[in-house]
Amino acid sequence: MSKVRTAVILAAGMGSRLQDITKDMLPKGFIKVNGKSLIERSIEKLRSLGIDKIYIVTGHLHEFYDELAKDKNYIETRKNRKYKATGSMTSLSILENELKEDFLLLESDLIYEVYALIKTINFEENDCILLSGKTDSGDECFVEVRDNNLYKISKRREEIGHVYGELVGISKISLALYKEMLKQYKEFNRKIYDYDSIFEDKCEVTKKYDYEDAIFDSAKKRKVGYLKIENLVWGEIDDKNHLERIKKSIIPKLEKISEERAV
Repeated sequence: MSKVRTAVILAAGMGSRLQDITKDMLPKGFIKVNGKSLIERSIEKLRSLGIDKIYIVTGHLHEFYDELAKDKNYIETRKNRKYKATGSMTSLSILENELKEDFLLLESDLIYEVYALIKTINFEENDCILLSGKTDSGDECFVEVRDNNLYKISKRREEIGHVYGELVGISKISLALYKEMLKQYKEFNRKIYDYDSIFEDKCEVTKKYDYEDAIFDSAKKRKVGYLKIENLVWGEIDDKNHLERIKKSIIPKLEKISEERAV
C-alpha cells in the first residue's frame, strides 16, 4: 500500500442553507467553531499526517481560499467556474491532469476527529469510502452495501433497502478509481448532451453530478473499498441546526477524546 501524500478539498458550493449565518459573505469552509475555521482544522490534521500537497477546488467566494493559500506552498487552489450549474464531480474533474497518484478526498464543511483520517489512510484496500454509524444529524446520506461492495446512496431513507452506514465525506481514492469516476462523469455528460440535443430547452433532467454519484456508479463496474467506524465523532455544517449540533454535541466529544485513540 502506497503512502498517501495528496489531498483534495471540495469547496465550490454556495452554502445557500447557511446564508442566515454567513450572510453570503464567507464560504462554508470559513465558518468558525471555537475560534477556528473548518478549513483550517482540516488542513492542520492533513499536514500532521504527512500530507504535503493540498488542492482546494473553489467556486463561490473563491478569493477566501486564494488568500489562505497565498503564503502556503503546499496549497493550490483551482476554480470551478461553472460551480453554480454543476455538481462536485465537475470540481473534482478539474484536477484530471494533475492527480497522478492516490489521494484523500474531503468536503470543506466537515469537522471530525483525526482518527477518521488515520483509519482512512491506513485502510488495507486501495480505496476507502469512510462511513459512520447512525448520527441523527438531519441530513444524512444513507448507504446500502450488497455483496461486499457499495450499492446505493440516498438522502431518502425509504429508497435504501438496508442502511449499512452514513457517508462521512472523507475518502481515499485510488488513481484507478479516480479514472473510473472520470469515465462515469463523462458518460453522464454525454447522456445529458444527447438528451438536450433531442429535447433542446425542454430538458428537465438534472445536470448536476456529484462525486458520490461517480463513486457509486463506479462500484457497478469494480469493487470499491469502504470502512465503517460505528462511533466516529464527526459532523457537517449545511445549516444552522447542524452548527448548533456541532457546538452542543460534537465539540464536547472531540475535546474529550484521548490522544491514545489516534495512535
